[in-house]
Amino acid sequence: MQPAVLVLGDLMIDTYLRGASTRLSPEAPVPVVDISSHTSVLGGGANTAVNLRQLGATVTFVSLIGDDFGAELAGDLLKKEGIRDEVVRCESRTTMIKTRVIAGQQLLTRYDEGTEVPLDENCEAQFIAVLEREFPLHDAIVIADYNKGVMTPRIIAALQRLNEQHGKFIAADAKKLQQYKCLQPALAKPNYKEMMAMLELPEQPFSKAQQLEEMGHAVFAVTGAGITALTLDDEGALIFREDKLLCHVAARPVNNPNVSGAGDTYISAFTLAALAGASASAAAEIAGVAASVAIGKSNTAYCKQSELIAYFSMKDKYIRDQEELDALCEMYKAQGKKIVFTNGCFDILHSGHVSYLERAASLGDILIVGVNTDESIKRLKGEERPINSLNDRVQVLAGLGAVAHVISFGNETDDTPESLIRIIRPSIFAKGGDYSRESLPEAAAVEEFGGEVVLLPLVPDRSTTLIIKRIYTTPALKVAEA
Repeated sequence: MQPAVLVLGDLMIDTYLRGASTRLSPEAPVPVVDISSHTSVLGGGANTAVNLRQLGATVTFVSLIGDDFGAELAGDLLKKEGIRDEVVRCESRTTMIKTRVIAGQQLLTRYDEGTEVPLDENCEAQFIAVLEREFPLHDAIVIADYNKGVMTPRIIAALQRLNEQHGKFIAADAKKLQQYKCLQPALAKPNYKEMMAMLELPEQPFSKAQQLEEMGHAVFAVTGAGITALTLDDEGALIFREDKLLCHVAARPVNNPNVSGAGDTYISAFTLAALAGASASAAAEIAGVAASVAIGKSNTAYCKQSELIAYFSMKDKYIRDQEELDALCEMYKAQGKKIVFTNGCFDILHSGHVSYLERAASLGDILIVGVNTDESIKRLKGEERPINSLNDRVQVLAGLGAVAHVISFGNETDDTPESLIRIIRPSIFAKGGDYSRESLPEAAAVEEFGGEVVLLPLVPDRSTTLIIKRIYTTPALKVAEA
């Protein structure tokens, strides 16, 4: 059953205006951007709600915004994400919208709109009424406080009272985390900058983990949390159980990371892993993976459940379905990997196959092999084929060092790998030299996505068909078979 999570915090809308800039304005020495795309996504605490939903939780989001256009947009975005909307609209406030203008890959400016002062008493009372109704109905409470005026002392006091009555799993991620010490949260997630501010210590550009790993007592004194996950950017995270260091989880390298929203992803994944019974160290490992997936994307991003599964599937060579394949390929591309794809029946694997696959693998970083199902081979080769079942063929292919992943394909309407190619979008599509570009209907799909078709020479006198013919024409083999 999906865990039910109540998210409390600041709702923001992140808007991205993208375009090209080739000239300066005649009015002032500033670039003119010709806007080609306009994207709005949920940010702040609402992005935490999105991450929890994408990772498989049932989510209710409680916040307080204006009664304006931004509120209408926020409602539409929450509905689109499948998040239950318990956001209070208040006429005395305006909705926070952060708009970024980007030319090419360069962020030129950001301008912010919206009310950031603390709530007035009327708005505060409305928020507390919703909180009192929703708190008992959920398995966990996640606080995403960006210090924009929503989480006031009265609301925190109401949270403390409700938790004393109902005893929920509380996870807190806040700019001023010490305000939530009274809740004794199960999980607190400060980042390095926030922790140094709470401890009143100077920041340093490197060796952050070394600076803090002996400071468990001081960390616990400001968070009061059962588990504190102290994130350190490219140095990973220090995990404390109360005042004792539990472990240091390393960060995963990501090309051109976009860190906007990484903390939202981290606390979401950690919370759900903990609710599922994972140890703190295992939950931290999962959360770190989820954050690395999110920061590999553009805009304010999140990690989907399928992407998280795909990451841990990197060590598992057999890909079970096309959704997993899609997530896995997106992850490899975010890491800058060059994907090579090939396909075939691979019925009786011989040295020619091995040599061919090794050559294909040398063309890139990741070799994915599509293998025809048993039914597909029967349609293509006849009722006496395959000799070996799909399970046997997959196991043999997966045992080869050159092969990163194997996935099956083929159905009654299409025995070509075109559907896989449209998901993978490989840089290279490799086939044996007995094919031509014209004889491959799927080649057009490869080139449509900017890929290249490469025909590799075959090892002479090595083919499954020849081996099978020898089995049925060589007397000694017939006697042995009998």
